[in-house]
Amino acid sequence: MLLNKLIGGDLKKIFFLFFFLSIFSVSLFSQTAGRYSINKYINGVNSDMIITVPESCNGNGSYNQNPPFIPSPDYSNSSYVRWNLSEATGIGNDIAVSGNGLISANGWSLNNQHLDVYGNANNTPLWQYGLYPSGYRNYVAVSDTGGLIAVGAYKNILFFDKGSNTPFFNFDLTTMGDTGTASFLDVTSNGSFVVAGASRSDSSKILGFAKGSSTYSWRVYIPGGQIYGVRISGNDSLVIVSTYSNYMVLNTFTGVVRAQGTISYGTQCAQGISGNGNIIATVNYHGQVRVMQWNGSAYAQLWQYQEPTGTYYNWINCIDISNDGNYIAAGTLNFLSSSTYDGKVRFFKVSNGNTPIWSYQNTSDEISAICFSKNGKVLAAVSYGPMDYSKDNIFVFQANPGNGIPVFTTKSPGSPFACSLSDDGTTLVTAGKAVHARIMGSGGNVYNIFVDTNFTPSGIINIPGVIPADYSLHQNYPNPFNPVTKIKFDVPVSGSVRIVIYNSAGELIRTLFDGYVNRGSYETYFDGSGLGSGIYYSVMVSGNRREVIKMALIK
Repeated sequence: MLLNKLIGGDLKKIFFLFFFLSIFSVSLFSQTAGRYSINKYINGVNSDMIITVPESCNGNGSYNQNPPFIPSPDYSNSSYVRWNLSEATGIGNDIAVSGNGLISANGWSLNNQHLDVYGNANNTPLWQYGLYPSGYRNYVAVSDTGGLIAVGAYKNILFFDKGSNTPFFNFDLTTMGDTGTASFLDVTSNGSFVVAGASRSDSSKILGFAKGSSTYSWRVYIPGGQIYGVRISGNDSLVIVSTYSNYMVLNTFTGVVRAQGTISYGTQCAQGISGNGNIIATVNYHGQVRVMQWNGSAYAQLWQYQEPTGTYYNWINCIDISNDGNYIAAGTLNFLSSSTYDGKVRFFKVSNGNTPIWSYQNTSDEISAICFSKNGKVLAAVSYGPMDYSKDNIFVFQANPGNGIPVFTTKSPGSPFACSLSDDGTTLVTAGKAVHARIMGSGGNVYNIFVDTNFTPSGIINIPGVIPADYSLHQNYPNPFNPVTKIKFDVPVSGSVRIVIYNSAGELIRTLFDGYVNRGSYETYFDGSGLGSGIYYSVMVSGNRREVIKMALIK
């Protein structure tokens, strides 16, 4: 355990209980259906509506699910909203940006179904294309240059070039005997190939299309009902496809199945895959993240994370893996009661195992989507946000690994549902609903955001002329403090050092530093703005050494 040197038997018991629950929760808790969909007619259109039903568990609810942590954004960052766009009747369920960040496409759904393609200059679409009124949701994917924009709409898979609103390819799913409805899809980086889903209630299909072909190149069936995610690896070699209860990893260009498995307790999001496809991650509605690594013949489990439970099971709603396979980000829905919620971003280093290296929380409702930039520098997340719209619901973080404090946040009216980042992380696009996700209504929003990736380092300061003889984490000063305190530490041998902050419930609150340092003495600062009064613990980890100090924040 990271805090095995913490002083005090009670705190050790808390951490042992958390560790025990995270390992054995699969066998301790039982499942009943917690999320389902119903059909609603809205303005004469048949629409699928997700109903969230919190699922009770056998836990005692003693875990603090809602610690008083609201990190303050670093407003020195120069990110800004380039433009935003409101749609009166449609909803933005799916959006994608090209790898170069210059072209984005949004599939408007519900009452005004059409495809919009945008540049970065303003919110006037470069062009539009009317989609099928009989459909429900329109899915989009864009290649690195925008040379291929793929759309899944109703019974059709369409291909466009960024310069024209006339599709140069339109595959009619009804030409197959077991049709299905167009679903999630993804495009290779150079736009030469598309993998698209055709969903059915029983066994769905995955189809592979070469850009210049007149029909599909391959077709594979996947069990588990409707397709909820198609994601191609960064090097384009593999694709992970998921239904509610199953996942499958296939060769992108041949459809040859590399691996397949089940997803216990259900999911309705795309699963994670690293750039070379060697790391995958699946998530579910019991709050579990399962991380697996390819060993040459199969995906073997590296570790599993369990989102702590209270009266109800909390959910993992979305997941992404950095292109280099080093980091994983997951978004949660936490049930504080049967009708009150929180959402958290959990950030993991794959080699560190199932303890998040930082968390961002108190978003007031679920994290609905999460994404890395291909270069791994930026992580974006969007949340339903609170019902009274009192908090921001679009968040940008430094992601290699960063410290869990957003470098930029903004507020989209209603609830954003989707996000997409350019390869270098400098363009973020989001799409969603104009009213809160838990309120019946229509209308939607699209945001185009410039992200300043010249992040200010989460700094440490070297104290010149000091040659320490041993590892030491000095008592913070001042202590007690409000709200800022200085933390000094000594490193006698050059190497990797982590300085992290935990609260008294054992939750990771902040990563102050995680990186390589030369031999010497250093100082850093902990800002407790947004935190409640109480006891916090600073932990230094370097090699096999761990040092802990106890700090008191008094407001």
